Amino acid sequence: MLVQRVARFLRRQFLPVGLVIVAVAGILYPAPGRYMAGLPTQNIAVSVIFVCAGLRLRTDEIRKALAAWSATLWGSLSILLVTPFVGTFLASRVPVAEEFQLGLALFFCMPTTLSSGIALTGQARGNNALALLLTVLSNVAGVFTMPFVLERLLGFLGHVELSATDLLFRLCISILIPLAAGKVLRLFWRDWVNANQTGIGLLSNLALIIVPWMEFSQSSERLLQIAVVSLLILILAGMGVHVVFLAINGLAARILLLEPAESRAVVLLASQKTLPVALTVLAFLPIPAEAKGLVAIPCVTSHLGQILIDAHVATRWSNTRVADPQLECVRDTASSQVTS
Repeated sequence: MLVQRVARFLRRQFLPVGLVIVAVAGILYPAPGRYMAGLPTQNIAVSVIFVCAGLRLRTDEIRKALAAWSATLWGSLSILLVTPFVGTFLASRVPVAEEFQLGLALFFCMPTTLSSGIALTGQARGNNALALLLTVLSNVAGVFTMPFVLERLLGFLGHVELSATDLLFRLCISILIPLAAGKVLRLFWRDWVNANQTGIGLLSNLALIIVPWMEFSQSSERLLQIAVVSLLILILAGMGVHVVFLAINGLAARILLLEPAESRAVVLLASQKTLPVALTVLAFLPIPAEAKGLVAIPCVTSHLGQILIDAHVATRWSNTRVADPQLECVRDTASSQVTS
C-alpha cells in the first residue's frame, strides 16, 4: 500500500521532484551531465518536449472562445507585453547576482504554460476553451514577438546582447516545427494519444528535466558557492512577482467586466510562464556555459512557485459557485481538456 502511494505521488509530482533531483545530482556529480552536454542531447530533448506538446494539444474547443474577444485580447497583450515589462522591471530590483536577475527576467518574458494552465483552469471552473485559445495563441505568437521583447528588455538589464532575428530563427526551428509535427501526428494517432496521455506527459517531463540537469552540471562549481539567503530571496521574488501578475490580470478582468469563467481563465493563463520555452531560449543566449546553470535556477524556482500559488487559487475557486449560465458545459468539458 505504501509503495503504491509513493508511486502515485511520484507520477503526479514527477516534474518538481525530478527538477530537485537533477539539481542535486548536477551540482554534486557533474561529470555525466557535462558529458551529455557535449552531445546533441539538448536539441533532442527540446524536440521531444514540443512534439509531445503538439500530441497533447487539443484545439477542438477553441472556436467556442472566439466570441470572448476582450478576454482574448487582454490575455494575449498581458502574456506577450505587459507581464514581460513589469516582470523585467521588478527582476532588476531584486538584490541578487546578475545571473539570477537575468534568469528571473528571462522567465517573466515567456508565454503562458503549455498544459498546467489549462488543467488549473478546469479545476477552477474556468472557461477551458478560452484557456486553450490563449495557450495556442500566446505560444505561437510568442515565437515571433519574444525575440524582440527579449532583445529590448535584456538589453535594458545590461547583462546580455541578443540578436532578435537569430533567436527568432532558432525558436522557429526548435519550437514551431516540433509543435506542428506533434499536432499533425495527433490527427492520425488521436485514439492512441488519448489512451497514452500519462506516458506522453512523463516522457515530456523527463525530456524537460534533462535540460536543467546539464545546465546545473556545467555550473556546479559556482552553484556550490550560492548562499542559502540568495536562494530564499529568489524563491520569494518569483512568487512575489507572480502575485503581482495575478493582481494585474484580476484588476483588468474586473475593468473589462469579464464573466467569472472567462475571468478565471484569463487571470491564470495570463499570469503563468512556461519553463520549457524558458530553458530553450536559455540555450541560445550568448552567455558562458558555466553561467547558464545560475540563470536556470530562477526559472525553475519561479515555475514551481507559480504552480504552488495557482493550485491554491484554483482550489479556492473550485469551491466557489460561478454565476455563469454556461458553467455546466465548461465543467463537463474540463476533465477531458485537463488531460490533453
